[in-house]
Amino acid sequence: MPNIITVSPSSINLFHECPKCFWLKQKQGISRPSGPMSTLPNGMDYTLKNYYDEWRKKGKLPPMLEGKLPGKLLPDQAHIALLRSKRLHYFDETLNIKLEGMLDDALMLDNNAIIPIDNKTRGFPPKETHEAHIFQMSAYTYLLRKNNYPTQNTAYLILWYLDHKHMNMDDPLAFNVAIEEVHTDPEKVQQALQDIRQAMDDQMPPFAITCEFCKYRNIGY
Repeated sequence: MPNIITVSPSSINLFHECPKCFWLKQKQGISRPSGPMSTLPNGMDYTLKNYYDEWRKKGKLPPMLEGKLPGKLLPDQAHIALLRSKRLHYFDETLNIKLEGMLDDALMLDNNAIIPIDNKTRGFPPKETHEAHIFQMSAYTYLLRKNNYPTQNTAYLILWYLDHKHMNMDDPLAFNVAIEEVHTDPEKVQQALQDIRQAMDDQMPPFAITCEFCKYRNIGY
């Protein structure tokens, strides 16, 4: 039986970016190099989750999201804490792959469907939705469905951004919000898991021509 592979939406996106980088990480523990990371994104993540939780207690959507999203925040705090943990997972016994993910939050629609939402912070107004974000939301739909949650092929990206061209000088760091409805495709997630299993059972794949990491190190094995 092949070894168990544990993946997340972000690591599958790495596989899509460069199968060789993914293979090296999984097989030999060789990760892409990383530099110092800002703590600001994590701080924003905690702040936004606390913001949602405070309005969840009141049974309302946060004021900046009111009228812009369907349904309501998933009401049970313990339940959303579960979905925010890696305990939301699915093990594909045929492929011997475990997919795990952590939601930022979720909506409950009038028909009781659970819809994932994800916060993204930006320094500028958003222009287009990145394919990696669409796949991430598809993975959340996949996980919800595999864990027997009623859901739909829909998710929402909540984009929090600064607009330096239209600043409020009395509150220059005030965030604006844009909401993007995303059509999710769980079938693409299942296909990605199959592709990963095939790649991991084979020799090291070639690097993606667009991978700057592989171009830089030009490793020869």
